[in-house]
Amino acid sequence: MTVLAERDLTAALRGADVVLVQVRIGGLSARAFDESFPWAVDLPGEETLGPGGFSNALRTLAALGPVWRAVAATCPLALVIVLTNPAGIVRRAAAEAGLTVVEVCDSPLTHLAALADRLARPVDALIGGYVGMNHVGWWVPDRTGDLDTVADVGGVDVDVVAAYGASPLPYLRYYAHPERLLDAQRNRPTRAEALMALEQAALRRLAAAGSPDPTARPAPWYSLGVLPVLRAWVGGQDTRTVLGTANGTRIAGLHAAATVEGPTWVREREITPEPLAPLPAVPESLLRRHATYEDLAQRAAAELSRVSLLRALLVNPMVPSADRARRLVQAMIDADPASSALPPMAAQ
Repeated sequence: MTVLAERDLTAALRGADVVLVQVRIGGLSARAFDESFPWAVDLPGEETLGPGGFSNALRTLAALGPVWRAVAATCPLALVIVLTNPAGIVRRAAAEAGLTVVEVCDSPLTHLAALADRLARPVDALIGGYVGMNHVGWWVPDRTGDLDTVADVGGVDVDVVAAYGASPLPYLRYYAHPERLLDAQRNRPTRAEALMALEQAALRRLAAAGSPDPTARPAPWYSLGVLPVLRAWVGGQDTRTVLGTANGTRIAGLHAAATVEGPTWVREREITPEPLAPLPAVPESLLRRHATYEDLAQRAAAELSRVSLLRALLVNPMVPSADRARRLVQAMIDADPASSALPPMAAQ
């Protein structure tokens, strides 16, 4: 393997078979803002869901438009793999620029591995039951009693899991138990601040001619998510995994372009999503609301008006009232552009 570094995007993309997009617009200071500004209205902060994820989406979509155009002009046949959060919204934006693109996340695969371990079943036997959107997904059991066996996996209360009728990703705690997560976050460093400290420690070790500790921040999204896709797309080693792709007609009533995660076959230069398991009533309702929020978030990123921001937050499953939504919009508008920063807001 030869590693080359490029500062020129066109030079870096020339001849690429695969483009891996993993960027953080605004750096970790922007993530720290996303993870903390919702506290002012008694909501938890997170970089993909809720108000924090919305703030992240507005910054990120604006910055990545030139990247999609560069890929389309330089290597239009490349597979684009999106790891940039909020990954479902980012994948859709790349696809609407005419690119072949999938969203990769380790969360479904990690969750399925935990369920498989508890059930003493292979992960491959569970993949077909997974359905959702990025960080908002469930495994639908196919055998009586399996849900009871895994009800405590993931951190959502077992009676809520029973009401769901499916096993939720741990991220569903932000929708099921936001008050608990807020209590856990307050008066503690944000995850971004912890990562900044880790980054500084790694840089100090490098400056001292050492090497960073690879166990300090595990990165399962590479081994579980990216590498199997690469082996299949480039090397012809067919693999069945969970990927985010365009919904098409798999979930009736969702926009065809929405990013939906589910079982997907990857073969050499071929991505084939499978039909999805039907969701029980409560997960289906949550998913539809989340999908509507993602639609409106993408529109808000294009319009950048106060009304468009408010519209998206009014339907966000984590935001309980119009009063809080207004305060969140104002907080994003008032944010220091050097740290977290919306692009310039349209007058309205």
